[in-house]
Amino acid sequence: MALAGMNNRATQRAHSTVRWAIGVCAGVMFVVATLTGTSARAQVGASNRAMTLVVPFSPGAANDTLARILAPQLKTALGSVVVDNRPGADGAIGANAVLNAPHDGHTVLVAPDQYVIAAALGEAQPFDFERDFAAVVRTNALPFFLVTNPKMLPAENLAAVVAELRARPGQYTYGSAGNGSPHNLAMLMLLQHEHLDLVHVPYKGMGQGIPDFIAGRIQLVITGLPAVSSHLKDGRLRVLATVGTHRTSLRPDTPTFAEAGVNDVQMDTWLGLLVPRDSPRAMIERINRAVNAALQLPEVREQMAAQGMEIGGGTPQEFAAIIQTSGARYRALAQSTQIGKLLQ
Repeated sequence: MALAGMNNRATQRAHSTVRWAIGVCAGVMFVVATLTGTSARAQVGASNRAMTLVVPFSPGAANDTLARILAPQLKTALGSVVVDNRPGADGAIGANAVLNAPHDGHTVLVAPDQYVIAAALGEAQPFDFERDFAAVVRTNALPFFLVTNPKMLPAENLAAVVAELRARPGQYTYGSAGNGSPHNLAMLMLLQHEHLDLVHVPYKGMGQGIPDFIAGRIQLVITGLPAVSSHLKDGRLRVLATVGTHRTSLRPDTPTFAEAGVNDVQMDTWLGLLVPRDSPRAMIERINRAVNAALQLPEVREQMAAQGMEIGGGTPQEFAAIIQTSGARYRALAQSTQIGKLLQ
């Protein structure tokens, strides 16, 4: 009897222990499920948030065109993507809008290299472009070309053009999209290297200068293809060389300045995406992957080529290196006598 009682009590304690263990396990599973559900809801919420591509210029600018080509292609990987034009103050308003938004990778600056140029030339900016932004991906190169009006400057190659300009200092004029624009800086590289003297006519945009170019009031420019492509086809304008470091797929038969006999006239203008410096690294990588995939789509490549954009791509680290190289080149040019005097 005593032994049977002891066995019954042991059995009861064992059952109690099992019930306690089951209760603990159930509680743990509830907590885990709750936390997992919360995490999943947070992730879903993040993916459902619209991504905003901030264009710091008006509709029709090159980076606006880029954003509107990319936006519909990024929806599959990134969810809803909207384009927000924030023009003004030479791009500062748009850049500030990105810096003032949450630094979660959902607000992206669609940037031209104008920011690097402005910093190199000492223009006042309410931010430090290289310090405050993180590179995501270089989406495009924007090849620039030396273009002449053959009626006013009939030389058919770069060497002949340089010889003609050197023989008649101060008698020829060139146009640009304004003092300190890439068009202006590229031409200044040529003038300095070859010791040429041309009259500069700055416009508020290259589009405004094209009628004067066709009419012969200016004789040469360095610009991208969209501004001149229709006039190249009808022979009213002529391309002689590209200022890029390599030939471009947009005009593979056009030599670089170096190939045409003029060294040290190189400029690789670009467009790219950036986010605030402390944005989540995982988000930067996610956007980078999505954009690189979009850049390989035939319809995207076709649309960009029609706008004078060469396909870019690559890693955030590669884009960061390009930004640093661009800044160094522009700073070196800014220290030269001609550009310093021009921008005073």
